[in-house]
Amino acid sequence: MYVKLQGADRDPAPAARPPARLNGPRARRLIRWLVDVAPPYRLTDLSRASGLSKGYVSTLLEAMVDTALIERDRRGSVRDVDWPALLAAGAEGYQLQRNNAVGTYVAPGGPGALYRRLADPDAPRAVVTGSFAAAAVAPIAVPAQLVVYAPDPAAMQRFGRLLPAERGADVLILQAEDELSQLAGTRTLDGIEHVAVSQLVMDCLGGNGRLPEEAAALFDWMRADPPAWRRQRLPAP
Repeated sequence: MYVKLQGADRDPAPAARPPARLNGPRARRLIRWLVDVAPPYRLTDLSRASGLSKGYVSTLLEAMVDTALIERDRRGSVRDVDWPALLAAGAEGYQLQRNNAVGTYVAPGGPGALYRRLADPDAPRAVVTGSFAAAAVAPIAVPAQLVVYAPDPAAMQRFGRLLPAERGADVLILQAEDELSQLAGTRTLDGIEHVAVSQLVMDCLGGNGRLPEEAAALFDWMRADPPAWRRQRLPAP
């Protein structure tokens, strides 16, 4: 007589895992894809587009399902995304001037004049975020501080003839914590490069002054016109 025994495929009492964090730089990279592209899409497609491992993407998606931020079908494909709540979750714990390296300056001709000069073909790369970018989409007040991501801060400082300032700065030069996320999907308006709207929202939510108020205006604009900012499919391999 032969007896063959087979245990369960899964541990009935697995060790508890800490909840996945949705506010790290890699998590925000995935959040950007989930927000910027309308579902449906598969886990493998999200992994390929974001450059994140399938295991990591799977863990984050499970955490998002548990908190009702996304919905998945029986095959695991993402079918629906609560993108306003997902952006808010990604911005928790994110501070614009803490997570990114920042330099504070005063522009001799004012931030508005420097912003317009960014359209000059000889200008170093500078990707606009903050109030100037928000005002181009959903203006609520005249912007008073120019915030840019600049891969070469020294070149940007020379171009703008900027003066270092610890107080009263009207120009902030940022070096992105995660360029693959923060500088992905940029838009060009009047010859000036701006961050994607989803990144702009997180930057405003993590900013100071009236930036959080500008994020609320951006949410209203996004809800009113999704085709203006949301892609219909992930990029092809």
